[in-house]
Amino acid sequence: MKKSIILIACAAVLTACNPDTWNLDIVGMVSGSSPQIDKRIDDSFAYNAQHGMPVIAASAENYRVYVATDTHVDRTRTNWETFISDYRNDLSCPLAIHLGDLINAQNHWDYMKLPVDSIPANPLKKDTLLVVAGNHDIYFNQWGEYISRWKTSTYYAIVRTPSGKQDLYIFIDTAEGVLGTKQWAWLEQTLKWADTQSFRHIVVNTHTHLFKRDSSQGHTSNMPIEETYALLHMLQEHKVEMYWCGHDHSREISQLHNMTAIVVDALFDREPHPGYLVAEVGNEPISYKFVNLTSN
Repeated sequence: MKKSIILIACAAVLTACNPDTWNLDIVGMVSGSSPQIDKRIDDSFAYNAQHGMPVIAASAENYRVYVATDTHVDRTRTNWETFISDYRNDLSCPLAIHLGDLINAQNHWDYMKLPVDSIPANPLKKDTLLVVAGNHDIYFNQWGEYISRWKTSTYYAIVRTPSGKQDLYIFIDTAEGVLGTKQWAWLEQTLKWADTQSFRHIVVNTHTHLFKRDSSQGHTSNMPIEETYALLHMLQEHKVEMYWCGHDHSREISQLHNMTAIVVDALFDREPHPGYLVAEVGNEPISYKFVNLTSN
């Protein structure tokens, strides 16, 4: 107990010396103060029940998906604005994805949201930005802000091509480092339904990576190992082709039988090697490339 108090006190002193973290709730960061996973799932499901799942029309059989993560927007958002401008000006991109940790701390939501509203899409195309929550988005009492702005963190979206072929993108909330019982049941039910639909590709999108590198993120570093094993079995059993995530800030590619798991580079302006992923989706297995941005 004494060690915890000392650590919190030291963190508070360091925070006071660093203007970039003045809005951090240190107690909230240590203890967690947002609704636990099943409550967040209830909030997401309530929105899904009322509004349904997104169906996105691609203009061609082949299209691109732009994928970013860990933008941690605070007072600067250069890379975030670059990402938005890039996907909105790619005529082959009907869908962009952000994999969580959209913001860095409390009171930063307006910094994050403004470019989405202000940077216009190419008039020759339509596009959609879909997101999931990361640990920075739910801790420090942030969940209420997240859900008011982004509406849901557990859902799926279908991309439909002109010929009627369909690709499934599933979004799950792992911001707390667990799936929870309600979300687990929903994911299993969704994948069993997908088995009956002849989807061309199935991609799972979330924040937390599958394999732990270190304990720098505390109990959100990754999911419990038992849950990881069970999740891997479920994803492979239902022929999920890709698992896209962030959280670790460092690119990593793992091949697990027929599924590719990718940790995407962080987009954060103060990262030494920021970037995002561009996936090429068509009749062949999904291919991808990484776009590196100059650090600020």
